[in-house]
Amino acid sequence: MSLKNVHLLFVMVATLLALFCGVQAFERFRADGSAMLLGAALLAVVAAALLVQYERRFLRRCREAGIR
Repeated sequence: MSLKNVHLLFVMVATLLALFCGVQAFERFRADGSAMLLGAALLAVVAAALLVQYERRFLRRCREAGIR
């Protein structure tokens, strides 16, 4: 497995983990109603979105550099 593929896998796992944490925080928010949990859920979703954006930029730069 190339270093590029390891990087892609790592970022995908980090994205899934952020989404999982966001869902868990939102579920706890619905049960408790704490604003901190809602904030944590929103931050986790934002982190996942930023990771997806980073992944897209990384793939574009790899294509531009000719890395397969």
